[in-house]
Amino acid sequence: MATLPPGTIVDLSEYAAEVLRFLPPDGGLVVVVHPSALRATGSAHTQVAQLGEDGLAWLGALDEGMLVTLDEPPDPDARAACAACFLRGERLWEVVRPGALRVAEAPKAPSTVYAGSELRPWIVLGETDTGDLLAAPLNDASNPKWWTPVLPSAALSFPGNVKDAQVELAHVWSLPASIPSVGAVTPAGRGAVEREVRAYVGG
Repeated sequence: MATLPPGTIVDLSEYAAEVLRFLPPDGGLVVVVHPSALRATGSAHTQVAQLGEDGLAWLGALDEGMLVTLDEPPDPDARAACAACFLRGERLWEVVRPGALRVAEAPKAPSTVYAGSELRPWIVLGETDTGDLLAAPLNDASNPKWWTPVLPSAALSFPGNVKDAQVELAHVWSLPASIPSVGAVTPAGRGAVEREVRAYVGG
């Protein structure tokens, strides 16, 4: 299970710095995982952020094995700073396809970094303070949990095979604002997801 409590100051391991496509700017990172993740047996999954003078600059969902803890005082306000960046921005509710999160030639290693088809759709759930997108991947609606709200296919509009999908709130990443939109979540589908996002990022 995850062991690093929210507020812990960390940095990427050398392996993570080599294999991730969307890297943070230089500087330390802070754990902002939902506290319930510390009770999830069988998974070392966590969420980390980079917070600078301009606010939230980067967010990534990683395996704790890809992190190195630093001997620095914890940041008790980091989760709240991240939560303020959700459900805002001009591109909120757009659908994007960022491709793989790891470079193509990345060596294989156990990891909770989200994998799957490079055509996987993600939905935009907010915006960093530096203008990048905050997005979560969509997955088949086969194992819904309280942190994976389900969107019916009628609430999704984008090219391809559209079907009921669950929003993986434990796997939010910041993505470059240059990634184009391929569709959107319709207004009818936004309310239920918005409630779950508020509960998850603020819990």
